[in-house]
Amino acid sequence: MRVMRDASLFNPEYTEGSMFRGSSFVGGLALLSLALLGGTASAQENPFQIAFIGPTMQLVDDDEDVTGIRLNLIYGVNRDVSGLDIGLINHVNGQMTGVEFGVVNLADGGFSGWQAGIVNISQGQFTGLQWSPWSVISLANFAEAAEGAQIAAAFNRAEYMHGFQLSLVNVAEDMYGVQVGLINIIRSKPDLWILPIVNWKFD
Repeated sequence: MRVMRDASLFNPEYTEGSMFRGSSFVGGLALLSLALLGGTASAQENPFQIAFIGPTMQLVDDDEDVTGIRLNLIYGVNRDVSGLDIGLINHVNGQMTGVEFGVVNLADGGFSGWQAGIVNISQGQFTGLQWSPWSVISLANFAEAAEGAQIAAAFNRAEYMHGFQLSLVNVAEDMYGVQVGLINIIRSKPDLWILPIVNWKFD
């Protein structure tokens, strides 16, 4: 399925924030994520989730939302998640807003924020950054309609990418931006659609 570009969603003036390391950074991310929620959690929202193997062995049911912090010891799944998501396999059936740290991060209904894992996958609209601070183990990123940046050691792929891709192999069906890598593919270009080192498209 081809993803069409919407000018209202893809603003060329995209800037990246600075990255920090250390345990204090993770704690700061948790506080920031909670602050972004605006303190308007309703009685139906769950501020904390802990999952061993979802959906059966987890505190909050998989068809409920989590607004706060979610800890997935092996695998956790919920509908919408806002805040800080940490675990081995982090799965969101709906929209994820915030920060995900994991081995595999999956967002089925769109993502806004930062996915940091060995493999990051986002369906729907993605806005933000797919990249692990331990970049040597950030292997692959996949996005549908993306605005921001994908950085991986091996492979990046997006249906539509507005921004920047950096990896050994970069693939975009359509793009507004720049690719840097050994093999760079922008399938919608009429010519020079595959280039080594650098490829770009700005129309």
